[in-house]
Amino acid sequence: MDIVIDTNVIVSGVINPDGFPAKILNMVINGKLTINADSRIIDEYNRVLRSRKFSFPEVYIIPLLNYISSEFKPVLPDNPYQLALKDPSDRPFVEVSLYKDIPLITGNGKHFENIKNLRLYNPKEFILEKFSH
Repeated sequence: MDIVIDTNVIVSGVINPDGFPAKILNMVINGKLTINADSRIIDEYNRVLRSRKFSFPEVYIIPLLNYISSEFKPVLPDNPYQLALKDPSDRPFVEVSLYKDIPLITGNGKHFENIKNLRLYNPKEFILEKFSH
């Protein structure tokens, strides 16, 4: 299943290996979910996960970033969406999600409440709705 994952979900998954964000990451690594992204999203993953703000050990981050970089499905949205976003850095995630009509998984749902036709989930909602049968 194709998805877009906001950076905050990846960060949360690395911080807490027992939470729903980590379950999302494990599903990506196990091939049940495929990250769809453009270069802006991949660049943000790299910048944030390597930032001093989190100081994640490279032994964890480098393999994860390498995996994502080699396995993501590249998307080039060609429709400039008119979006009123609280955080302009959210634009690539919304554009890829809308362009591909696939779920955007984020921990910051309030940032996206005004976006029509966006298939928005937090990690727990996504797992319970899509994988709890």
